[in-house]
Amino acid sequence: MNQLQVLLHTALIDTGHIEKCGLLLRDTNQIKTTSVGYKLEQTDVDTLVNAFNQPTLLRKKGLYFNEIYYTCIRTDNESIYAKENNRGLVLIKTKVYILFGTFNDRMNPAIAIEAVEKLGEYFKAKEQ
Repeated sequence: MNQLQVLLHTALIDTGHIEKCGLLLRDTNQIKTTSVGYKLEQTDVDTLVNAFNQPTLLRKKGLYFNEIYYTCIRTDNESIYAKENNRGLVLIKTKVYILFGTFNDRMNPAIAIEAVEKLGEYFKAKEQ
């Protein structure tokens, strides 16, 4: 594992409340790193990076990511929360990255959101 994968696993996966996660580069729509073994399609990367560009449309139409249609439950300039039944997706925008994490029906949404938000705050503090 590279250093960023270790950070993702330590801060998110090891909580037991994040299923999969990743870090995407905002400027180039490229994957910086993901949780071990997680493969993203470029269309999914584009969807997540561009999600912050049209918040009103996102609230109305939701988000299709990783073959799941999510309903947007919160969006602002720096974060997006979305759900599909008992599954969820959290996105955090920083200066350089889009950080995301998914959780499933066996995981606590509040803890999942808090974990992703805290890691996002870490990157913001480092101006990344």
